[in-house]
Amino acid sequence: IVFLIVLLVKNRQVVLVMTDQGTCYLLLPSPRNSLLPDLAHYLGLNITFKDNKDPHYLETFPLHRAPSFESKDGFKLHEAMTILKYFISLRPVDCKYNFFGHSKREEAQVWQWVSFTNSDCIVALVDYLDKPMTPEGKKAAWKWSEQNAQEFERQLERTPYLVGSEKTLADIYGVQLFIWGFQVCWYKDWLAKYPAIEKWFRKIVDNDEIVSRTYKGFGPEK
Repeated sequence: IVFLIVLLVKNRQVVLVMTDQGTCYLLLPSPRNSLLPDLAHYLGLNITFKDNKDPHYLETFPLHRAPSFESKDGFKLHEAMTILKYFISLRPVDCKYNFFGHSKREEAQVWQWVSFTNSDCIVALVDYLDKPMTPEGKKAAWKWSEQNAQEFERQLERTPYLVGSEKTLADIYGVQLFIWGFQVCWYKDWLAKYPAIEKWFRKIVDNDEIVSRTYKGFGPEK
């Protein structure tokens, strides 16, 4: 990775401009992947995005995990949470976005929600949609996904965002689950059961400076 450092003596600030970060390979519209292009754009990162059919990706990442990232100097990462953390670590010094809250406890809660979204919530919907199952298995997967949605609803009845009164990474990552769900099985009648989720969803997709770039106005179509 190439770094260009500019020292602004007048304001006694160091501005770090990073170029040539590398290439990120995605499986879209997976909610584990969909935040990354908008996040990189907001952070000003010079990252090329390609899909997971790219020949170089298939050769370089034998596990075929998506997302995966390779820098210009050959540094490699896979797993969504790892790449999220790395991209955010490259943010400009003047970035004001509150990704991790204002305390160690809030940061822990942010990663709790990111992990919950990334694991149980996505897996439950994948099981319901994609795995061959008996009717009983489908019913159990749907019940699991509903329990996960209820956990979001309970929290958002208590606080405006998932970790208190300000949006964080938990919100902009968690909302990707619902963006995907609204395309595949969670429709308007489903959303009507979760008013706190609906209010939160609209705030994030319509107003957040990262997510609204792609998803402003988005919602379930039917």
